[in-house]
Parts: sequence; C-alpha cells; structure tokens
Amino acid sequence: IRLMTDWKATNIPDLSGKIVLVTGANNGLGKASTQLVAANGAQVVMAVRTVSKGEKAAHLIRKAVPNAQLAVMALDLANLA
Repeated sequence: IRLMTDWKATNIPDLSGKIVLVTGANNGLGKASTQLVAANGAQVVMAVRTVSKGEKAAHLIRKAVPNAQLAVMALDLANLA
C-alpha cells in the first residue's frame, strides 16, 4: 500500500460544473470536504441528519467561501423506509 503523504488541498482540480454529494457534511471530515470542493467550484449537496445543523455549517462555509453553491438536504441512512 502506497500512502499519499505529499497530498495537499491544492491537488483538487477545478470542479466547476460538477455536483458533489457529501454525507455528514455538517461537521468533521464531511464539513471540511464540503468546504474544499465548494472552494474549487463544485455545487455541493450537503446530506445531513439534522437540517438545522446543516444550515449552520453551510452558513460558516459561506463565510469562508462566499461563492459556495450549497444545498442542505435531510438524509438519515438509519431510516430508509
């Protein structure tokens, strides 16, 4: 297994015209991933269990990335009925 120890956020290409779905987008790695791909031009669907928490996260991301194209949507994988 080869580890990518030299990876940087600058390795992310231009994502303009792409739509990215991020689960758990309101905190942790999901939030960080959302911010990075939004900063690189992607439209991001933020799939979260609690929409109010997702909206808070989206607000913070928009402060850091003013042109971020974000849509917050409820997604609870524990309830697929």
